Amino acid sequence: MATARPLADAQAVDCGEARESEDRLKAKACVEAADAAGKPFIAILHLPGIDSAVSQALLRSANGERFQLWYDSDSSGANGRFRSRISRRACERFVPDPEFEEDLRCESQAEATTLCLGTEYDLGPLQSAAGMMCVPDETYRPGVFDCAWLKPTQLLKDQGFKPVPADTLLACKAGQPGFFSCSSTAGTDSAVGVRFEREPPPDASPEDGP
Repeated sequence: MATARPLADAQAVDCGEARESEDRLKAKACVEAADAAGKPFIAILHLPGIDSAVSQALLRSANGERFQLWYDSDSSGANGRFRSRISRRACERFVPDPEFEEDLRCESQAEATTLCLGTEYDLGPLQSAAGMMCVPDETYRPGVFDCAWLKPTQLLKDQGFKPVPADTLLACKAGQPGFFSCSSTAGTDSAVGVRFEREPPPDASPEDGP
């Protein structure tokens, strides 16, 4: 949340950067005390995430404006399929989070504004998918696959992985070593977080496989 610190007033009370529950309780108390005293402040809290990294920065300016910066490493909750996002929301007040006693939440009727999205990566050159095995990802609509570029094993076969058919054009994003999230249609490219021109020039097509 390096984005947050330049937005804090020079005289702001620094309530710290907290990750563990005990440290977040201290930061919460600091925010509540500064807010009650009408002082500007900043606090950065790393929150428990289910399938992505989540953080928030709570700020109050010298003129009393309160706002929240929210970071989510994958707002889709899809384990890295999409880009990270930082958004900003104006807050009427900061109130205790009913689910986590050590946290505060932004009470607001305002819509969050996206400040930035994570880095986009250029796809590499076309190459043969011979040897790649894939299984449909049932979380998404047809056309999205979990793929492995590993030596075929019985475990992969038992999980439904099958060789990629010839002439299949896949747009893939690397995950864990040897594993990829892949799309086979223009309509599902966004589901794996890639943008890809699906009409490559004829001389770009691999000769030795899909």
